[in-house]
Amino acid sequence: MATMDPYRLTSGVESTDPATTDVTRNDVVRTVLWLVLVISTVGNMVASYGTASTAIHLACGVVTALCVTALVTRHLRGRR
Repeated sequence: MATMDPYRLTSGVESTDPATTDVTRNDVVRTVLWLVLVISTVGNMVASYGTASTAIHLACGVVTALCVTALVTRHLRGRR
């Protein structure tokens, strides 16, 4: 008697449709934006705890603001 594995992540039927298995350009861009956002936020936090100059704080802040703006813009355009 066959039993279903409750820890299996797939439904048992593998899809061969390339449209559903490929990673799109939008997925890559969104992932890179999130990665840069996290890195710039952590960099700003490290600069705050250390004795970094104001230029480093401003650079991290500008990168963070640009990433947030790009992510919000992409999200709002994707809803249309």
